[in-house]
Amino acid sequence: MTIQEALQIKNRLRADAEFAADARTEALCAQYPEIRKIDEELSSFGPSLVAAAMRGETETLEKLGKDNLELQKKRAALLERFGLRPDEDAPKYACAACKDSGYVGLSLCGCVKKLIATDAYRSAGLGKGLTDKTFDNFRIAFYEGEDREQMERILEFCRRYVANFTEESAPVLFIGKTGLGKTHLSAAIACGVAEKGYRVVYESAQKLYDTYESARFGKDPASVERTELYENCALLIVDDLGTECSTQYTAATFFNLLNTRLINRKPILINTNLNKAQLEKTYGERVLSRLFGEFKVLLFKGKDVRMQKIGG
Repeated sequence: MTIQEALQIKNRLRADAEFAADARTEALCAQYPEIRKIDEELSSFGPSLVAAAMRGETETLEKLGKDNLELQKKRAALLERFGLRPDEDAPKYACAACKDSGYVGLSLCGCVKKLIATDAYRSAGLGKGLTDKTFDNFRIAFYEGEDREQMERILEFCRRYVANFTEESAPVLFIGKTGLGKTHLSAAIACGVAEKGYRVVYESAQKLYDTYESARFGKDPASVERTELYENCALLIVDDLGTECSTQYTAATFFNLLNTRLINRKPILINTNLNKAQLEKTYGERVLSRLFGEFKVLLFKGKDVRMQKIGG
């Protein structure tokens, strides 16, 4: 989603809020003639203010301003007397900061940035369980001694990776036992890179192979488009490599994907619980050579964080 597309969504929200507010105002005026009378008086201030301003009549402008404010207070008091809120028929904007205009002053509102980021997460394949994984809530406290020092270095590398990301950034391999934060940091990188406007695809290894198989046998036209994204997106993240049902087909598919992205200098981040020997046994020497010869390899160390959390 582009900024322009996000602003178009905000403008539609703004128009809907103001249309609904106008309908509530009309209903109020129909029920309470006193409100209609005040609204008619308030609407007459506009031309008078413009005329006074053009003539440079400062005292008249001040008086009109005070009269306008008094009428607004009178209207609010009437609504309260009728058992209604003073803002009963005011527009209910989705974002109070920018009133769904998309801007606060001359700056793009945070709600627009959030809208773009949310769309980027969805396009990347990041579910709700992953979009809350950030560098800031990665808990270094679960690691001790040399393990902690290693994880601090990895965390800092990940921060720099996002900060300096380009479509020719280095491929990265997260390797280590389960529960050490590989998925957490993979998701944090995905979110960070997506927020910078790059197309990210985050996929589990099993889902990736299922998609290739579906495209191969023509079961789903959308699968073909998805496989093209695997090969061409700015950053591909493969989660839990080695947990899939391993076959000669999956090994060949992975090699071809890996080779395609490396040849085209497109970054790929892979995380796996398998050690070096298990990777070679599962995917073969050619894959192992590329993983340990061309990737930045980061070894995750420590005790299973998930089990530590369960233990309190």
